[in-house]
Amino acid sequence: MSHFQARLMTMFLAVTFFAGLPAFVQAEPEGAKGMRRGSHSDHDRSAHNFVDMIFHSLFRQAKDLGLSDEQTTKLKALKSDYEKAKIRGEADLKLAEVDVQTMAHDEKADMSAIEGAVRKSETAHANLRIEGIKTVRATFALLTPDQRQKMRSSRAMQHDGGKGKGDYDKGADGKSDAPKGGSR
Repeated sequence: MSHFQARLMTMFLAVTFFAGLPAFVQAEPEGAKGMRRGSHSDHDRSAHNFVDMIFHSLFRQAKDLGLSDEQTTKLKALKSDYEKAKIRGEADLKLAEVDVQTMAHDEKADMSAIEGAVRKSETAHANLRIEGIKTVRATFALLTPDQRQKMRSSRAMQHDGGKGKGDYDKGADGKSDAPKGGSR
């Protein structure tokens, strides 16, 4: 191989390496999806968005549900309070995850300190989920029984024409499997 061919081959390899490097750095191992630094899985994020979807649905269907002005005002206040709590909770979670990542990559960090940081992160995540559940319960408590039923029916229709996840009271044959008077 001539000196010219060797230099050409070296340049070709260097260009190929540097052109492919950004893709390699951005690549995420298959098992690490949802475990990105400082974030939780898509499932966790969708659990937080569930509350937002309920509010969106309620306000979109306010007229059909017959929401009073007082109910709408209280629902808007609940939504605002939840948004603030969600922002605080997500910030706490991100900060806790920074601590976990920092300690996990520090070879000198004590394992008990790492465990404490992981528990703090999981507690922040649990608090965020609990806040969402409390908000959903408070939201549905503001509705009349008729409005709650309309809301459930509406959600059921959004899932496979009434045969999906939202239709909890019906079995595969369309008959009720739930005991009478049972709560949801």
